[in-house]
Amino acid sequence: MPPEVPVAVDAAVRMVAAAVLLYSASQKLVAPSAIRQTIRALRLPAPHALATTVAIGELATAVLLLAAPRLWLTSTLIVGLGVSFASAALIARIHGESVRCACLGRKSETDLGWRQFALLPVWSAVAWVTHSGTSDRFSGSLWVAVTAVALAVIVVVFQLLPLGLRSWSYLKVLESQWTSSGSSSRSSASSS
Repeated sequence: MPPEVPVAVDAAVRMVAAAVLLYSASQKLVAPSAIRQTIRALRLPAPHALATTVAIGELATAVLLLAAPRLWLTSTLIVGLGVSFASAALIARIHGESVRCACLGRKSETDLGWRQFALLPVWSAVAWVTHSGTSDRFSGSLWVAVTAVALAVIVVVFQLLPLGLRSWSYLKVLESQWTSSGSSSRSSASSS
């Protein structure tokens, strides 16, 4: 009998995997041209349909990871996604071409290759942890919503943080210019 997966490990693995898949699916649905371009570069048929299928598969898997983790369908979809990602890398290697993939959105665009091969055992481990867990304390539709909201907050913070820091540094420059121009106006007024 396999060892029992601790509740915290089970919950953490499922939530992180679901968040990654939710983010990935949302990027593919918002900007589908990037994944379609990858599918075309791999010379696979029906890029529009296949891109939509991948995004919906990721989305459905993320929801099942949180809402119904113990179903065989959930584990099967996780392994299926891992195999499809590794297969895409294998196809690129067989063609001997460098195929760019925006697997997690345009900003994360990298070449298909060893990363997808290395992640196949990780996806398999996620499937095993998900199916072998014994506690349903952190599963259900509430956890889908919690994970989606947490992911949205994280994305917004990471999108807005650089803009905020740039604005803050710009305001500091303006403040120093204003201070220096104000002090020179006062010194010229007092000398007259």
